[in-house]
Amino acid sequence: MINYAGMKAEENKSEDFGQLPAGPYVAKCLKTEIDGLEPDQSLVLYLDVSEGEYKDFFRKKFDASKKAGSKYGEVKFKGVLRLRIPNSNNPHAQYPETDLRRFNDMIFRFEKSNPTFHWTGDETKLVGLTVGINMQEDEYNGNKFTRIGKLETAQDVQQGLVKGMKPRKRNGNGQQTQTAQIPVDQQTGFPIVEPDDELPF
Repeated sequence: MINYAGMKAEENKSEDFGQLPAGPYVAKCLKTEIDGLEPDQSLVLYLDVSEGEYKDFFRKKFDASKKAGSKYGEVKFKGVLRLRIPNSNNPHAQYPETDLRRFNDMIFRFEKSNPTFHWTGDETKLVGLTVGINMQEDEYNGNKFTRIGKLETAQDVQQGLVKGMKPRKRNGNGQQTQTAQIPVDQQTGFPIVEPDDELPF
């Protein structure tokens, strides 16, 4: 029999945050970084819910996971959106027009959500700004989760004008399965798996 200091029969009440439910939320940009080397680079946005019942959801989940440890190795911050930076000299860009459209839409959502902000090309100026996020249900090889599907304006989210996104279901090749009820994602043009970036602060 093992006896140890502090032995007491009690329920383990560690927090389990699960997944952030699908739908729109008002969020804040916590950090930005540039990933990759020119000309093939992406802008990585670290976002977290800033209003309502789920305020600071990703931060709390990250902190709780760090405290508890992860059986899968390194703990990751899940509130991540990755956008390929448009570059006409990028030989790896399969969908350059889509990349440009998504990046311009990102700028528009931030400027519309923050009337005094104007994009100057400095991604660090996004930190601390408000924006809307739309969480989308996703299923990849039977693994179900929610992810940041796209950005919205904060005002539209606050006024209840944003509809939830249709769920996705994909196989191991990143393709929609035959049982999927929605068409291929025309916004991204390529599969996006669950974010796995650690919050480096």
